[in-house]
Amino acid sequence: MKLRIHEGSLRLRLNRSDVEQFRETGICAESLRFGSGSQLIYTLEICSRLTVMEAQYRQDCIRILLPIEMAQKWAGSDQISVSLNRVDGSGPTLLIEKDFQCLHSDETNPNDDADAFPNPAGDQGSAG
Repeated sequence: MKLRIHEGSLRLRLNRSDVEQFRETGICAESLRFGSGSQLIYTLEICSRLTVMEAQYRQDCIRILLPIEMAQKWAGSDQISVSLNRVDGSGPTLLIEKDFQCLHSDETNPNDDADAFPNPAGDQGSAG
């Protein structure tokens, strides 16, 4: 699972194994360790009490919580992404998406894409 933070938005990109783990267990988690012994943890979790996606930050952990119906629909289908656009400044804009294979092999290590979802644009004759 990849995390991108940019100008008031959080984006998580999950590969096939991440999505499968999320479907089976209700959570996908990663961490970034720092030399001082501290770490930043980030998770995507199913939350049965919610009706809308939510982000929380507590004790060096970023938690993205998805309502159960939204999570099951996204993880169990070809749906590419789910998002929450906040225009009132009450929290970050959130985007959760399936990670696709890169179409340009010179831009990435092919092994990095081994578990990515097939890129739908790849069927249009783009360079591989």
